[in-house]
Amino acid sequence: MERTILDYINLIKKRLWLITIFVMISCATTFYVSKNFVVPVYSASGQLLVNNVANAPEGNKLNDLNFSLNLIESYKEILYSPTIMKSVVAAHPEFGLTEGELSQKLSIKSSEKSQVINISVQDESYTKAATIVNAVSQTFIRNLPLLMKLDNVTFLTPADPTDNPAPANSGFMMNIIISFVVALMAALGIILLMETLNNTLRTEKEAEHDLGLPIIATIPVIRKRDLGKSAKATVGEGAYVTAE
Repeated sequence: MERTILDYINLIKKRLWLITIFVMISCATTFYVSKNFVVPVYSASGQLLVNNVANAPEGNKLNDLNFSLNLIESYKEILYSPTIMKSVVAAHPEFGLTEGELSQKLSIKSSEKSQVINISVQDESYTKAATIVNAVSQTFIRNLPLLMKLDNVTFLTPADPTDNPAPANSGFMMNIIISFVVALMAALGIILLMETLNNTLRTEKEAEHDLGLPIIATIPVIRKRDLGKSAKATVGEGAYVTAE
């Protein structure tokens, strides 16, 4: 027998207590884990501006702007290069990072047809992340004339070490909201699955539909309180039944 939306709504109402307990346990667990075990990670970012090359190489058919845009991919590779990483690590031993670890922390991106290079770093300390961004950017600008014989990069937006942003891996409130939604969907899914796998006949309509036979009698649900009333009524009194 196919169920209607109203049947499912009634089912959810009957199991609402179970859904509530499941969601509350999930949210409480998420809050505890987020507060005690999840380490906040902060993200700092800066921007480099690649200016137009005033004296593009002769024979190059591209204009100054396109030539500068083509240089961006090379600049991104240079930023990741061991030359830049080694210079930063040597100049800033307080970072406590190797060249490989520093390279893994860097995230360098640029938009298509944009002359801006975005540099971001994630770390457990925002101040440290911002300092790394600025150190890598300044080291790159300082070494660029020696490496490429060009000086067309400007430090557009330095990272501010004194800023106090929210963690990049979100706060515990966001984790709780996600946990609430996931737990609610999981609880509803489990209840609907259990209901689908349950072949018990619970109503006259289900029995008539599945058995293909008419219902001639039903036995109502007998509660304990009803039994108590019946027992009291029969003590010292006769029980009479009439039939027509």
